[in-house]
Amino acid sequence: MRGFLSFLFLAIVIYIGEASKDPDAKYPKVAVRPGQPAPLPPLPDMKAEGEGRLEPPSSRDPIIEIEDEVKSGRSQFTGTAFSIDDRGLWVTARHVTHGCNQLMLLRPHRRALKVEAVSEHSRADVAILQTEGGYDAFPVNYEVPEYNQEGFHFGFPRGEPGDVYSNLIGRRTIKTTGIRKNKEPVLVWAEKIRVPNSNESLGGISGGPILNDNGEVVGIHVAGSVRRGRSFSSLPRTINQLLDQNYVKINSNNLNVDVAKLNEADFSRLGDELRSNLSVAQVICRTN
Repeated sequence: MRGFLSFLFLAIVIYIGEASKDPDAKYPKVAVRPGQPAPLPPLPDMKAEGEGRLEPPSSRDPIIEIEDEVKSGRSQFTGTAFSIDDRGLWVTARHVTHGCNQLMLLRPHRRALKVEAVSEHSRADVAILQTEGGYDAFPVNYEVPEYNQEGFHFGFPRGEPGDVYSNLIGRRTIKTTGIRKNKEPVLVWAEKIRVPNSNESLGGISGGPILNDNGEVVGIHVAGSVRRGRSFSSLPRTINQLLDQNYVKINSNNLNVDVAKLNEADFSRLGDELRSNLSVAQVICRTN
């Protein structure tokens, strides 16, 4: 039986309205790029909440409240992961991995890559996966980001290849309730273009990378608004915290991203390349 199963629910308690957290639960298949009609026109500009570099996280940041629910049994869920070390280290969202009895990364036309080990951040929605062998890895930018900087999101929304172009407009605090209670500062991105065209949830892109125009990771997608327009990302520093916690030093040989394609017209072509070479991969979570 094919179809969507239960997934995590969010309720945004500030003015931006409800939000829907990834991953989208569905029986997986090796994703095939759908036909690409012309992207929807860019959304109207959403005004950034400041200028220059973002200020440090503050207790006065508006709060987004999320209810973290238990994954249903005997089910399959999807998410996204990206490579940070070509020896087999990947980053994804914690809610993609938590509660899974089996994790794997899909490889088109090849056997899935089994996840051998998982390390989940205790205070952020971020996890690191380890596999036997890896793929070209992204560099991570740990500098403080700037308002209005571009963001390029890549992954598998609703279990299919998809990409988003956005601008950074501010910061929030995600307050998680339910099975896990936590507070985490996150970045807010205003969506401008989505490929392929869709007004549906981005569920399934969770754990995917957000790149700047230099091809560096500046965020990990962890949630998105139901009313098409905003995404939320964990901070890159959480990756470093997990690496330090596990006494891991990553390989400095990074992927040479084709930055010429990091623009409004060509970013989805780059997304296809990143998925094809498995720098961005689809995560499958199975529960008993």
